[in-house]
Amino acid sequence: MTQNQADPLDKSRLPLDKEIALKYVTYLVEKRIDDLPQTRRDFCDAAGFHPKLLYNNPHIASIAKLFQDQSSIERLGDMTLREYLMYHYYYIHQGYRYGAPRLQQRWLGHDIIKTPMDCWVYQEIMWETRPDFVIELGVMFGGATHFYASILDLIGHGEVIGIDVSLAKAKPPQSARMRYLEGSSTDPAMVEKIGGITAGKRVLVIADSDHEKNHVLAEIRAYAPMVHVGGYFVVEDALNDVMGYHPVPNEGPKAAAEAFLAENDAFVADRRWGERYIMTLNPNGFLLRVK
Repeated sequence: MTQNQADPLDKSRLPLDKEIALKYVTYLVEKRIDDLPQTRRDFCDAAGFHPKLLYNNPHIASIAKLFQDQSSIERLGDMTLREYLMYHYYYIHQGYRYGAPRLQQRWLGHDIIKTPMDCWVYQEIMWETRPDFVIELGVMFGGATHFYASILDLIGHGEVIGIDVSLAKAKPPQSARMRYLEGSSTDPAMVEKIGGITAGKRVLVIADSDHEKNHVLAEIRAYAPMVHVGGYFVVEDALNDVMGYHPVPNEGPKAAAEAFLAENDAFVADRRWGERYIMTLNPNGFLLRVK
């Protein structure tokens, strides 16, 4: 330790309650044991603290939640919705990125950057609207593309077209109901190509590429006309604006959806889907074409 580095357990710098809590956590981690009555007694004997200083420590309840042998529902049952959303984002939604790959959500072995609740909503929408084409803007690993194809296969109708500026990370298609197109979703040539493919068809569009407001708004303006009346354009990750995720403080998908609705009365936000299971990445992002 250098002269400028402070010892985190320096008694002159820490309140005693915090010092005891940190030492107890270190004790539990180093020994890889649970927080149990005998464990507390052993720690106090070893550290020279009176047991009452540990049992009445203001931090002990939080320590117990982490180290007792309890299920997730027991440890985390008092989480707020915002706390759960944060947990889901870093551990489940993008666990692969933040060092928790074993918790990453998957569909048939494919990493999928969604939520289970939104995936359930998607299958309900697909069953109700029976799209001929699902246009996916932003592919990443291709997990969602495979998921959509699986649902369409169960329905017995439809095809997924996944568009991304780079398909380097995407797993090869494993279904006859899916295909990839590499290129920018807002490239006029790409928009024209998809418009030709989907002309006169039933279309569901799901936008999950660059989440900056202006890009998302450009996607909605380009692909919304392809959606049939009674169909949906889903603006994904509007939760970014609510929670302050990237690219906020630049405005994101939610702001783009609201800007589009303000200029186009052919669509409305169908909150039935976004609020149905409470947890969604797409608040006010399920845009229903009504005329």
